[in-house]
Amino acid sequence: MLLAGDGTEKVHSTHVTLLSSGGTNVVTILPDYQGALSPFAVIVPVPADVTPARVNTLKREFVDRIETISAPRFAEFWEMDACEPGKAAQEWERDLTVGSAPGIMGGAPPEATVKVAKELLLDVNAQTKQGEYKLNVLDSADAVKSWLSGKNLTLPTGGSESLIEYAGKGYKFLVAEVDVNRLELVGGDRAQLSPLRYWTNEDASHIAARFGLPSIAAAHELFVYPLVPEQRMQVTNYPTKAAPTNLTIDFAAKERMGEFYTGLYDRFAEKSPGTFLLEYAYSTADCGKPCPTDPLLPSELMSLGGDVIDAKLPKSELRPKPPEPTEDEKAVLEATLAALSGKEKADAKREWQEQRDELAARRALLARQMYVLSRLHYRYGKTQLPLDPQLGPGGPVKGGTALPLGKDGAADPAVAGGEQNEFQVRYNSLHPSISKTTCDSPESSRWGRAPKTYRGTKKIWAATDLSRKNRKQIKLEDTLISPSADLGFAGKAAPAAPAPPAKAVPEQKKDGFCSYAHAPRASGWPALVAIALTLGAWSRRRLGRA
Repeated sequence: MLLAGDGTEKVHSTHVTLLSSGGTNVVTILPDYQGALSPFAVIVPVPADVTPARVNTLKREFVDRIETISAPRFAEFWEMDACEPGKAAQEWERDLTVGSAPGIMGGAPPEATVKVAKELLLDVNAQTKQGEYKLNVLDSADAVKSWLSGKNLTLPTGGSESLIEYAGKGYKFLVAEVDVNRLELVGGDRAQLSPLRYWTNEDASHIAARFGLPSIAAAHELFVYPLVPEQRMQVTNYPTKAAPTNLTIDFAAKERMGEFYTGLYDRFAEKSPGTFLLEYAYSTADCGKPCPTDPLLPSELMSLGGDVIDAKLPKSELRPKPPEPTEDEKAVLEATLAALSGKEKADAKREWQEQRDELAARRALLARQMYVLSRLHYRYGKTQLPLDPQLGPGGPVKGGTALPLGKDGAADPAVAGGEQNEFQVRYNSLHPSISKTTCDSPESSRWGRAPKTYRGTKKIWAATDLSRKNRKQIKLEDTLISPSADLGFAGKAAPAAPAPPAKAVPEQKKDGFCSYAHAPRASGWPALVAIALTLGAWSRRRLGRA
């Protein structure tokens, strides 16, 4: 995107979310602005079918949530007491399947009262934001220049050439005039803009990143988050490589994951210039092992484009007929009606049927609003992006989820093809057991979640807000313990005992990943009940940033 104001405005990072399904593409763009708090405008090239009615503004927290869920994360593992029987438990070992336990999403046992199913407590409506922008969609470069002239706004050097180039490619231009009185400052002359969302029926796999080169800072961070049903995405016209993952690092990086990861990224870029990093690929039903935050909520997916997808569906898909009531459901209804009479009985039966209809609609929505979230990351200067990134499908990939093994707690860092997408960037810190061994048959080297006696914070720290981090604050050589060929780092620890052999799966050579992976576990819709009961109406405070 271009920024037009006094000509000095800069963009340090851009987050692009692309939700695609059935030929409809919903694009959300979030820029990071630096400049004087004087009038300026944001200019974005958009496909020719985009009209003002297809554009709106979102709350920043929706993109913030995507960033946090997909960010590289810090995980702690404790060695289990050698005399305690059984295997080490993990934080994420719980059944996330809807209806899997009593009280979970309609799984409660029947009682003599009609209970409200938990799905009916969910907020499934898209949310927008008003007031920060005045939005226009202009048809040509000349129209944009004329509009800017009328507002006394100036393009940066090279901005006019960008307009002409992309107009020649058939783009129109979304021009968002910013109300600077509504900006949220984050220190000095940097401000947070709200995301701009538009939707199109045209191909949106071409990311028009070069259009904004005249407005970027000396180094610019681009994050692209495709959300596609059952499909991981990657960049096809640049090398795409999985970020180094499952490495052991020093505990000192725990609360400074952003500073650590920027240093790691820079080292990787030196070794593999011009390469996009794949940093996450997971179903939106889940959020990793461990999760830095809750999985995406239905209202968030709807706000990021699910509402546009649903608007094109027939009523039969949006509101399917509920299944026949079970004998337990009939018993609950009969017990409830027995205590009523006359109009009350008729009203209760009508409400019961309406709830069943709505419950069927909610469950259908939860089932279809399911995507694979990929995260692609590239840092570049004005001469390091010769082509606009082009997105394309990639095969399922698994990595960053294997457990620490052996005395040294080394975890398998391999990234391989799999049956489903389960890839995350995780860095591990180990807490060896200090318990005195008193049993006859001790079993050591079992790594898992914190013991019940642990009183420290259990927050999962994530590497977010990377464009604002001090990239020189943490020395990689002092922090990284595991060896990494991708980083050219020999490591500080002796190799751990080899992991048990994994079941082989078909090669995924077309994506440049390794050929074998562990068989992935099944995952279901996340534990939304806890969220519903905790957050009530789903109001959410803005997440703290690591």
